[in-house]
Amino acid sequence: MKKGNTPPWIDNIPQYVPGKSKEEIARSYGIKNPIKMASNENPLGASPMALEAIKKYQYLVNLYPDPLAYELRKTAAQTFNCRPKQIIAGNGSDEIIDLICRAYIEPEDEVIIPQYTFSYYEIASLSCGAHVVHVPMQGLDIDIDAIKDTIGNRTKIVFIANPNNPTGIYLNKDRLSQLISTISSNVLVVIDEAYSPFVRADNFVSGVKLINTNARIIVLVTLSKSHGLAGLRVGFGIAQQSILEPIYRIKPPFNISTLAQKAGAAALKDTEFLQDTLANTWKGLDYLYTQFKELGLEFVPSQTNFVLVKIGKYARDVYKELLKRGIIVRYMASYGLDEYIRVSVGLSHENTSFMTALKEILTR
Repeated sequence: MKKGNTPPWIDNIPQYVPGKSKEEIARSYGIKNPIKMASNENPLGASPMALEAIKKYQYLVNLYPDPLAYELRKTAAQTFNCRPKQIIAGNGSDEIIDLICRAYIEPEDEVIIPQYTFSYYEIASLSCGAHVVHVPMQGLDIDIDAIKDTIGNRTKIVFIANPNNPTGIYLNKDRLSQLISTISSNVLVVIDEAYSPFVRADNFVSGVKLINTNARIIVLVTLSKSHGLAGLRVGFGIAQQSILEPIYRIKPPFNISTLAQKAGAAALKDTEFLQDTLANTWKGLDYLYTQFKELGLEFVPSQTNFVLVKIGKYARDVYKELLKRGIIVRYMASYGLDEYIRVSVGLSHENTSFMTALKEILTR
């Protein structure tokens, strides 16, 4: 039954389940300094150049921000090797997802997403009255043939996270090209590359390299993870101008704050911080892999800054025990992966603390 004056499909939208905060765990368990390894945030903090920009431009907070984020988009274009007119900036890539859905979906249109992926694709699609189809995966890998076979006359959008969250698996250049080539021209392919800076695989290709020759692709990028700006919310949609035009029509006029714009532009230039972030991530992943192997735990080799590890039928209990010890990871039941936890790479001592606690819990 319809409630109040909201559209009937609103009641069917699942609520987004975020990772638990440090403050929540500190209150619940009386732990002074919890370790958060649940939300794929940057453990090094924010880009120092971004922080300097915030200080430098704080005097501007009484004025409205640039509605087109020109300086930020210009810097992003230099970074991602495209033109500023091919970029729309958003209040995090989440806002770009929302805007894409609002611009391109009508009620009863169909949106396709893989079975295990970022849950906000579904939420944003459902909020526009779309019918969301979850495509089964090959184990934990995206099944491009299943996606192709699922596309129908009402399909408007296909969401692909590359690398995928929460599995950490990626589509290589050949598989991505194959997927795009099999999708009809009236279907928009949204390639979410939130984790692409962390990829070590040689055969990965960014969808940005494909946009000039393909008018049905839009690539999402965020500075939340790689540049440590999760709290400021800076994201981009990159596509041909014809794709972005309807999105610009509905974009809020001042959707990115002045400080976020200045910090984002500075962070994109902070190559030293990015290299430090990647070095910490890759070292941390290798350490976690070694430790999981010693414990005989299955895990998914990752091209991101997190790793999905199979604990088994007691995964929820292990997750709760870790919380009691002040270590926050992500229990994956909300993704349909009841036997898994997802662990974000932390600082070296945080990774060690997590593994020490995990070993104690599993061997007691």
